[in-house]
Amino acid sequence: MQEELAGQGAVEAIGATKAVIGNLYLGAQGEPRPCSRFDVDLRTLVSDSSRRDNYLYTNTPETQTYPVATFVLTAVEGLSGPLTNTETAFRLIGDLTFHGVTKQVAWDITATLVGDKILGNAVTVFEMPEFGITPPKVGPVVSLDETVKLEIDLVFTRTP
Repeated sequence: MQEELAGQGAVEAIGATKAVIGNLYLGAQGEPRPCSRFDVDLRTLVSDSSRRDNYLYTNTPETQTYPVATFVLTAVEGLSGPLTNTETAFRLIGDLTFHGVTKQVAWDITATLVGDKILGNAVTVFEMPEFGITPPKVGPVVSLDETVKLEIDLVFTRTP
């Protein structure tokens, strides 16, 4: 998200984690199946500021209270067949539970089949109030864009 800090100007606050677990189930034609699910441990988010990280643990997304974000796939749009070795763009539609609130979201996906792996990127955007998140109003934060962009680099490996 974008924030403006006193004495620093506008910056993009980025939190990152590798604590993502889930399964992507594919149908006979290689299409993602609605039983797919992904979970992210939000307590492991790390930014460029330990002060920000500590604040987020008990405030704003309140990762101490709501430690996991979950996405459950319900539909796929724009994918007419199995993935190939050519980059393909499509959307995954499903229920995102974040900060104790569940809403339907769409992830814009670009993915490629590389051997027995699917490599790609997923992006979704929402406004903090949609998930009951109160924007921070503390110390150095002069202003804050309430738009949250979630982005995931995807690597799926086929298992028997």
